[in-house]
Amino acid sequence: MWDILKRQWILHIKENPLTYLLIVFVFTTGIMAGAFTVISLSSQQKLNVSIFLQEFFNSQRSVSINRWAIFKESLWQHFVTVFFIWFFGIFVWGSPFILTIIGIRGFSFGFTIGFMVEYYRFGGFLFSLVCILPQSIVYVPCYIGIGIISMLFSLKKNRRRDKVSQYTTRVAIVFLILLVGIFIETFISPFLFPLFIWIFR
Repeated sequence: MWDILKRQWILHIKENPLTYLLIVFVFTTGIMAGAFTVISLSSQQKLNVSIFLQEFFNSQRSVSINRWAIFKESLWQHFVTVFFIWFFGIFVWGSPFILTIIGIRGFSFGFTIGFMVEYYRFGGFLFSLVCILPQSIVYVPCYIGIGIISMLFSLKKNRRRDKVSQYTTRVAIVFLILLVGIFIETFISPFLFPLFIWIFR
């Protein structure tokens, strides 16, 4: 089963190399833009972000957190993002909007990791590796996958109802995989936060 899926995926890449390259390029560019934005922040701006993070992690220790409420909020945010990617994929003119959303997701990822490493140095690197990377391993390929699926459908001329249904099903399947990342971010990563309290003091 895995070998069949692997062969189909490799064949799909060979048939649509430009789309894959474009989505990956846009996402990577977003990451780089986010990282460079961190470098361009003033010392006061960096201090403000660090104060916000410190208050956030202090609240994690002192207040009982409703993880299911956070899960639902994160689920809603990701659902809205995926919905708009899916929506723009229905239209021929939707490609620039799909690329913009993918670029924004990359920017967010790059800014977060970039700030942690640039401001907190080795401690920020460890925090990113342990508390941010696990869910990102799920998020990044899922958003790239949804972006590719939507871009390819946006460029198609055949838009029969059954084709739209197939397109929607593919996006929905990837979104279900995305739920794994949301679960990790909400229920697993927070339990590792206490290991890094020393960073945010």
